[in-house]
Amino acid sequence: MVNRSSKNDIKNLIYQLIPGRCILCQSPSLRHIDLCQSCENELPWLGSCCECCALPLAENHQHTRCGKCLRNPPAFRHCICPLRYDFPVDRLIAGFKHQKKLKYGAVLSRLWLSHCQAQINHIPDALIPVPIHWRRRLIRGFNQSSMIAKDLSAALDIPIYHAVSHPRATRSQQGLSAAARRKNLQQAFAFSKHHNVNGKHLAVIDDVLTTTATANTMAAILARNGAARIDIWCLARTP
Repeated sequence: MVNRSSKNDIKNLIYQLIPGRCILCQSPSLRHIDLCQSCENELPWLGSCCECCALPLAENHQHTRCGKCLRNPPAFRHCICPLRYDFPVDRLIAGFKHQKKLKYGAVLSRLWLSHCQAQINHIPDALIPVPIHWRRRLIRGFNQSSMIAKDLSAALDIPIYHAVSHPRATRSQQGLSAAARRKNLQQAFAFSKHHNVNGKHLAVIDDVLTTTATANTMAAILARNGAARIDIWCLARTP
């Protein structure tokens, strides 16, 4: 059996023999990720944000939480997110989801690991990818949240629980208002009793956090079925 150290040595050798190319500027990346350092530096990093929902905050904001989370705390406790959903991150995520550019997803997962791993103050018992309806998965060919979860699971040695399903077809959340998103998700998700989440700390995995409607719905379902703590791990946050 090849251990993780040996796998990393093999990856390092491959990158030395076949240098990767930056997915943004197409120049040789000269590193162990298909993104050059210059392009990485210019990405829209999240910076100061709400400790609960990761909404960007002004540097002089009086609280560690945004007004919405102070008034109405969500069902999840904490969100870890490295990037703002802005150019070129929006293009990378769209290419990953809708054009099957899986390399984009792999690069974004690597960025999450390199910039967010230090923010994990409690290692969760399992990762829960946000599910998509079977028809959308058939058309797309994959679930982007499951792909991200696999990358994070392999790097952090955390199991994946497909504890929530998406049995009811819904409209795409893109372009909907916050109220419309909440209405769209009514009875969209269902808990899978194949997984015992009672008393467990879970991290819900998604690509983009926008109004928090999906994240809050997922967290509420898991909490109702006994989860002790739910966090959200995502790639980008809509300002």
